[in-house]
Amino acid sequence: MTILEALPKLLDNFDREISQNLKMILKKKGVEAHLNARVQEFSEGEEGVICRFSEKDKEQTISGQYVLVAAGRRPMTEKLFGEGISIQMNGRFLQVDEYQRTSMPGVYAIGDLTGGMQLAHAASAQGIRAVEHITSGGSEAALSQDLTVIPGGVYTDPEIASVGMTEAEAKEAGREAICGKFIMSANGKTLITRDERGFIKVVADAATDEILGAQMMCSRATDMIGEFTTAIVNHMTVADMLRSVRPHPTYNEGIGEALEAVHGTSIHTVPQRRR
Repeated sequence: MTILEALPKLLDNFDREISQNLKMILKKKGVEAHLNARVQEFSEGEEGVICRFSEKDKEQTISGQYVLVAAGRRPMTEKLFGEGISIQMNGRFLQVDEYQRTSMPGVYAIGDLTGGMQLAHAASAQGIRAVEHITSGGSEAALSQDLTVIPGGVYTDPEIASVGMTEAEAKEAGREAICGKFIMSANGKTLITRDERGFIKVVADAATDEILGAQMMCSRATDMIGEFTTAIVNHMTVADMLRSVRPHPTYNEGIGEALEAVHGTSIHTVPQRRR
C-alpha cells in the first residue's frame, strides 16, 4: 500500500510527534508514505492503475490494483435554495450564529454545510443546539454544550485522538505552555495486550495549571479523549484531574501518568535530567 499526501506531514492538523510516529508505524507495516506529493495523472497499465506523481520536484510512478481518493470534502449548496432566495455565506459554507441560525429567519443549519470541525459528533451537537433554541421559543438561554471544544479521532492502529491546543498552537496563541508526556510501553494494560508503542501528551498553562489540550496515540485513545474534553470545557487544572484514582490495569492509567509528568512526578516515567 502507498499513501500520497500533498501536505508536508501525515495528519497535518495533529501534533507533529503523532505524524512522525504514524509514518514509522505505517512503514513497519509495509505502508509507504510520500509527503509533499502531487498527483499528475492516472492511467491503465498491465499491472492495474498507474499513478504518476511528483515529490520534491521529482517525478515518480507507482502501480496498484485500486486507487482510493480521499482529498477532503466540500459543501453541496448548489440548488439548495429556491430561485430568488439568498442567504448569507461564509466562503463556501452557510453562515450561522451560536444557535445555528442562518441569516434567513426560522432556518437553521448544522454539520459540514457550516464548516468548522466536519465530524459526525460535532454535527449531532449542533443539531441539539438548534433544537434547544427552537423549542425554547427562541430565547437567548444558556447553552447546554460548549461547541468550541470538539475532540477529533483517527481510527488507525493504534488509535489517535486530540482535543484543544497542541503545544505549538498554545505558543502561537501567546500562552506559556508546559507539557507532560507518558510513553505507553510502561503502561500495564499495553504490556498485557502487546500493543504498539504509543504516548499520551498533556498541554497545560504554565501560570494557571489549566488544561489547554491533549494528544493521544495509543489503544482506546478515542474512548479516553472525552476526559480531557470535559476538563477543558470546565477549565480544570492538572491538580483537579489528578484528584481521581484510575483503575489498574487500564489504558486510562496513562492519563494520570501524563498529568503527573507535567510537574515531573510520574512514577513510571524516567526522570528528566535537571539542568
